[in-house]
Amino acid sequence: MKKIFLIFMIAFTAQVSLAQVKSIKGVITDSDGMPLPGASVAVQGGQRGSTTDFDGLYSIEASKGQTLVFSYVGLESQSIVVGDAATINVKMGQAQSNALNEVVVTSLGIKKTRKSLTYAAQELKGEELTRVKDANLINTIAGKIAGVAVTKSSGGTGGSTKVVIRGNSSLLNSQPLYVIDGIPMLNAGSGQPNETFGSLSGGNRDGGDVVSLINPDDYEGMTVLKGAAASVLYGSQGANGVILLSSKKAKTGKSNISASSVTTFETAAYLPKFQSDYIADAGADETWGAAGKTKDHVKDFFNTGTTQITSLGYSAGSENSSTSLSYANTSGSGIMPGNSIKKNNFGIRQTAKFFDNKLSIAANANYTSQNIINKPVNGLYFNPLTGVYLMPRGNDFDYYKNNYEVFDPNRNLMAQNWMTNRDIMQNPYWAINRNKSEDKNNYFNGALAVSYKANNWLSIASRYSYNRVESNFDKKIYATTQGTLSHINGRYINESALSTQRYADLIATINTNISTDFNFTANIGTSITNTLSNQKTILDSGIGTGLQYANWFTLHNFNSNSGNYQTVDSQKEVQSVFAATTFGYKDMLFLDVAARNDWSSTLVNTDKSGYFYPSVGLTALISEMATLPDWINFGKVRATYAQVGNDIYPFITSPTYYYRPGFEDPKPSVGPKPGETLKPELKSEIEFGTEWRMFNNRLGFEVSYYSSETKNQYIQVKALEGNVNGYSFYGINAGSIENKGFELVLNAGIFRGDKFSWDSAINFSQNKNKVKEIPEELGGRVNLTDPGVNSYQYAVIEGRPFGVIEGKNILKDDQGRILLDADGKIQKTGFQEIGNANPDFMLGFSNSFKIGSFFANVLIDGRFGGEVMSLTESQNDFFGVSKATGDARNAGGVKVNAVMPDGTAVTTMDAKSYYFTQGVAGREGATGEYMYDATNVSVREISIGYNFSPKNLPFIQSASISLIARNLFFIYKDAPFDPNIALSTGQGLQGVDIYGLPSTRSIGLNLNVTF
Repeated sequence: MKKIFLIFMIAFTAQVSLAQVKSIKGVITDSDGMPLPGASVAVQGGQRGSTTDFDGLYSIEASKGQTLVFSYVGLESQSIVVGDAATINVKMGQAQSNALNEVVVTSLGIKKTRKSLTYAAQELKGEELTRVKDANLINTIAGKIAGVAVTKSSGGTGGSTKVVIRGNSSLLNSQPLYVIDGIPMLNAGSGQPNETFGSLSGGNRDGGDVVSLINPDDYEGMTVLKGAAASVLYGSQGANGVILLSSKKAKTGKSNISASSVTTFETAAYLPKFQSDYIADAGADETWGAAGKTKDHVKDFFNTGTTQITSLGYSAGSENSSTSLSYANTSGSGIMPGNSIKKNNFGIRQTAKFFDNKLSIAANANYTSQNIINKPVNGLYFNPLTGVYLMPRGNDFDYYKNNYEVFDPNRNLMAQNWMTNRDIMQNPYWAINRNKSEDKNNYFNGALAVSYKANNWLSIASRYSYNRVESNFDKKIYATTQGTLSHINGRYINESALSTQRYADLIATINTNISTDFNFTANIGTSITNTLSNQKTILDSGIGTGLQYANWFTLHNFNSNSGNYQTVDSQKEVQSVFAATTFGYKDMLFLDVAARNDWSSTLVNTDKSGYFYPSVGLTALISEMATLPDWINFGKVRATYAQVGNDIYPFITSPTYYYRPGFEDPKPSVGPKPGETLKPELKSEIEFGTEWRMFNNRLGFEVSYYSSETKNQYIQVKALEGNVNGYSFYGINAGSIENKGFELVLNAGIFRGDKFSWDSAINFSQNKNKVKEIPEELGGRVNLTDPGVNSYQYAVIEGRPFGVIEGKNILKDDQGRILLDADGKIQKTGFQEIGNANPDFMLGFSNSFKIGSFFANVLIDGRFGGEVMSLTESQNDFFGVSKATGDARNAGGVKVNAVMPDGTAVTTMDAKSYYFTQGVAGREGATGEYMYDATNVSVREISIGYNFSPKNLPFIQSASISLIARNLFFIYKDAPFDPNIALSTGQGLQGVDIYGLPSTRSIGLNLNVTF
């Protein structure tokens, strides 16, 4: 009986014990309510353990009374005793010493701990993107990321931006890939100018880009992936680096309404200097006449521009769902009269979780509409600035302003009123009001993501996105516009462009511990990207044919349809498979291995339409492997090797018929060279780096060195006459571009106190670029911008850095003396290298201060080395309107060191003879005399503000107001214009100013409130 009773008690006890073991579930978030993927959950003293998935969810078996230990790299661990509840949610705060252990968003939206990264990746928090807000989010990162050159276009508010990461590496395109929440974004624009004189198709206009359309307030941060190893999972799209944007997400258990209002006032800065002591001869276009005082009308021409950006946001989140809504309105008027912008952004994001949080669904949609009137152009055609700057002095500018048109009784219409018929110089107010242009953009981005957590170590996710960009350019050119630009009855140009991108992927993620010492993470997936770029319909009544009836702007009024056509810039599909794995050993040694294979439609009919590129990287945490002094908190070294590919232009390997104005034969003009096959560009890169934190994380630095070479550049060479296919050019692979560089990121908490703190950061980068090979058929060079009749040429030349500026110099002897001919005329050289647009190194220096509730932030941005040319100054000198020509006349001539053929010295030349008659100045002049050091150091951003205490305003969560300024002033600048402004964000027209819109200085207020 006792034995039976004992057996019964043992069984009963076991059943009770088993009954106490239960499944505990929950979500782990950071202090802001954001899910933490990869957080560890373990039963204290036991062998059970689990990790959270990418939504921060976990599940573990435990008994009542046992202790669960929650830990995450860089955050304070927590211990919680299991009670009756089956759900335990944990919010983890920052650890006292987090070193480099924060989470970083990497390729495909994969989150990794910073200490495990084997490559350089630099982050910006959302505050950095909106503190001194710009209508174009990308303009706000200038000077903040090492190795990233940001150049704003001269297209004014709403213009595009050129971004180059670690130097130019391709003749085709050097712009990075933009990614939102792991999904590639279509960053198409309707075109960039590349003509020194100016396009006859409406002027040198900035066709814009998509990234300038998005709402900066929609994003909580940015990560820049600089090297090939960092971007290899994006394949050919990421060959030039990747800029990742992370959307704001609703916080669990919170709902709020946020509002911000930014108002800025812009003024024209760094204008050319003009003379006011001489006037033009009667009827002359140039100002080389008698002495006479004139009013400087130029500074009064420009308005004070205004920009108003208002943003509203709503978010609400629970354990199972979240909703986010946003709206932003941008309205403004530029410094150029008649220029204005209106932009509206709408956004929505919804997430939901099902089946005990195993299934997660997220959907988002963003829509932008933008309308710009009279977007500023550069160059000599259709540009109001040429008339403003070059108007023959002695004329009354205000008269022509108020009477830019007069009634012509012979034609029964209002005609342009101007004192000259020079092709490059119209009445600026006629150009503004009667050559008016309108740029419209509509952008939609929608995405759907589904993920399923199969078990504790495997999750499967799939995403789909659709991008659509519609652009329209409309320009009505009235009768009596200068004859080089328009028909006598006027001209109508309407250009519509459509670009789309469809993207889908399927990714499996494995995250498991092989043993107590080894952990393993893998991402295996496939993707497909279908892109259509600039499917255009272009209507142009033309210059020679024009309109049948004056000023009736409709297709029915065209005299000819010869200027109307449809075309497609690019259409392609890329199919891909990829895999990335990370092996970790004792949380101190990490090995990354990744690979991707792309199959591109642009490489059909070649030996190999697919191309493979691998990556391998290793990180070692010295601070975990060895005993270091107490003042060193963290240290690691890393190294990577990677290759990435880049496909070629579409329609080359499968030549396609298309129509071009002026060409009767629609046969393709470019095709493969007989007997040769095309292949993708191949970029190989090695990178070494080290990161350290010390003095309780008050001082930290990261140093990176890289060396890359991009081979198999796609280049077009002239085809043989009479070839069987009728090609004008052959597409070939040839050429190699090398980049080597060094980057330093330094952060210091100089002072930390309860009432006062001072943090400082320095970004330094140096890139050495060399074009190693250009085919002999091209003479070792490729012209990116042809000169036309101007003395400026931008080229890629073998043995030289990318982006050589060529021009003409004054011919001099070995002693530096100007060589005159027998008639006493100055002699000039042919085209020769006179500079390079790339800086030797770049430096960003930022400081943040907090004094109680007050704060201040200052960013100093510097570019050192390189040269730029000003054709504006050269033309102003030629026309006799510049201050230099006035000073020379006042001084009795231009001081020179010249010599006649017989050895007679000449020390002074008449100003008109020097600048005008002998043509030292002018667009065909000795442009080597108009080269300037591009070195400049500017106060890029300033914000000074106050944070209101929620205790004093109980109905708000946070509020701040600040005085902000952008491009406040230059600490040093040699050039007569802002060298950080580009006429084009394409590959050409770099390092030169040709009547570009002056850069602006902006000052305003920023108000932020969260309820």
